[in-house]
Amino acid sequence: MSFEFKKAPCADSGINPKAVYDFITRAENDNLGIDSFMLLKGGKVVAQGCHAPYTMTSPHVLYSMSKSITATALGYAISEGKVSLDDSICEYFGEYDKRGKNADITVRHLVTMTAGKMVGMAKNRHHKDWIKIFFDAPSIAKPGKIFLYTNDNFYMLSAIVSKVYGETLVDFLYPRLFEPLEIEKPVWETDDFGYASGGWGLYMSITDTAKIMQCYANGGVWNGKQVLPKDWIDEATKYQVPTVKKGQIDVTKGYGYGFWRTSVPDSYRAYGLHGQMGYVFENRDTVLVIHAGISKDELLSLAVDDMCKTLWDEPEREYEDKLNELLASLGDKDELPVEERSVELEKRYSQKTLRTRSSAFASMLHATMSTVMNEPSGKTDRFILSREKNGDLYLMWKEGYDVNNVKLGMNNEYEYNTVHLAGLKFTACTKAAWTTPRVLTVYVRLLEGCHVRRLVFVFDSEGKVIIKNDSFPDMPTLAVHYVDFSGFPLSEPLEKLLKKHVAPAVLLLGEPNFKIRDVFLDSLNYK
Repeated sequence: MSFEFKKAPCADSGINPKAVYDFITRAENDNLGIDSFMLLKGGKVVAQGCHAPYTMTSPHVLYSMSKSITATALGYAISEGKVSLDDSICEYFGEYDKRGKNADITVRHLVTMTAGKMVGMAKNRHHKDWIKIFFDAPSIAKPGKIFLYTNDNFYMLSAIVSKVYGETLVDFLYPRLFEPLEIEKPVWETDDFGYASGGWGLYMSITDTAKIMQCYANGGVWNGKQVLPKDWIDEATKYQVPTVKKGQIDVTKGYGYGFWRTSVPDSYRAYGLHGQMGYVFENRDTVLVIHAGISKDELLSLAVDDMCKTLWDEPEREYEDKLNELLASLGDKDELPVEERSVELEKRYSQKTLRTRSSAFASMLHATMSTVMNEPSGKTDRFILSREKNGDLYLMWKEGYDVNNVKLGMNNEYEYNTVHLAGLKFTACTKAAWTTPRVLTVYVRLLEGCHVRRLVFVFDSEGKVIIKNDSFPDMPTLAVHYVDFSGFPLSEPLEKLLKKHVAPAVLLLGEPNFKIRDVFLDSLNYK
C-alpha cells in the first residue's frame, strides 16, 4: 500500500497552530497518554506525531472504536438489501431462542445500544458460544426503552453480517472499504465460529484509522469514488437516541449508529477505551484521530474540547515552528536510567526458573484485553532470566499455552521481539535497567497495544525474590472511569475511597505481585 496523506502547514490551512501546540503541551505535561495523533484539514495532514515505540503505520488496539467499523459493515449490508434495521435477531439466530423471548430485539436496537440486555464484558469467553451468552443474558429493560452500553450488541451485528454473507467481517469489508482506502487486511479477534468480536478486538494504525474518518468526513467519497453509502453516513452519525444524563461530557450528547455526538458543536466521534478517538468536525472540514493509553480518558476528551475553542481562530503563525519543534521532540514512552549492571546477580540467576503462584489475570496483556479474548492467556507461573555470553539479557515466561522469550534492552533503547499471547502475534518492545544494585526493572510494552507492563525484580540478601507487577493504564483509575462512563459519577470523597481502598484490593486479585516460591534449574516442563 503506497497511499500517503498530503501535508500542509496549519496556518495556511485555517488551523491555529497555537491551539494545537497548547493541546500537545498539555498532553505531555498532564500525561494524557497520547501514543500517536493526526490532525487533518481539507484532507491534508496539518499536524501529526507519535511517541516511540509507536509509529504512524504500526497497528494499534482500537477497543470500542471497533464498533464504528462494525457499524460501517452493517451500513453496507443494509444498502445492499441484505439486512434491515427492523429485522429481529431471531431471524438470524432463531435456533438460540425457540420460544422467541428475544424476538423483540431488532438490528436497530443492537446498533443504538437499546437492546436492553445486560452482558458482562469480563465474562470468561474462552471457547464459549458468545451468541448463546447474548441470548441467555438477562434483559433489564424492554428493547428500545433505554441506552445501555453493551459491547456484545456489536458482536451480534458482526455475527449477523458474517452469517448473511458467509465470510469474516474483515473479508467482507476488504473489497468495500479497506482495499479502496489502501488499507491492508487488519487483525480482528474472532470467536470459535470465525465471527469478529465486533465491539472490540480490531487493530489498525493511526494512518488507516484516519483514512476511514476522513472518508466519513468526505460523505463517503475517496479519490472521487463513492466508497461509503452516503445515506448511511447521514443516519449513522446523527443523534438517534439519548445516552446517559450524567458522567463524561462526551457520552452525554447522544448516540447514532456506532458513533457518538460530542460536546463540540456539529461534531461526532468514534470512541474506544483508553483514549482511542476519531473526531469529524462536520462544518470545519477537519478530522482528528488519536490513539492513546490513559486510564481516565475523559481528561483527554476535555483537552480536545478546550483545543477546539481556538482551533479555527485566526492563525498565530509564530507558533507554527514551535509546534513542529515540539512534535519532533516527542521521545520514548518509557525512560529508564542507564545504571551499572549487577552482573553477579545476572549470572547467579541466569537459567534459573523463578516459580510463582498465579491468577487468570497474570498476563503481559492488560486485563481489559485478556478477559475478552477467545484464547486464554494469564496464569503466568514462572520466569527465567538468561544472561548470554555476549552480555545480552533475556526474559522468558510462560502464560496460558504460550512460552515467550524476549531480549531486554539494557541501554534505554527498545528491543523489538515477536511474542504470541492469547492466540495472537504481538511485538513486545522491551527495556530494562538495574535501578538499584538489587532491583531490576523491566518494561514490556506491546506495540499493538496501549499498555505497559512493569515488572520489578527485587533480589534480597537472603536469596528471596519478589516480582512487583503493575500496568499502565492503572486499574484503580480505570474502575472510577467505568462508573463515570455508566452515568453514575462519583462524588470526590467516594472517588477517593474507591481509588485508595477498594480498587487496590481488587487489583491485588486481578494483577498480583509474584512471590517466588522456589528457584531451580531452567525447566519449563516440570510437573
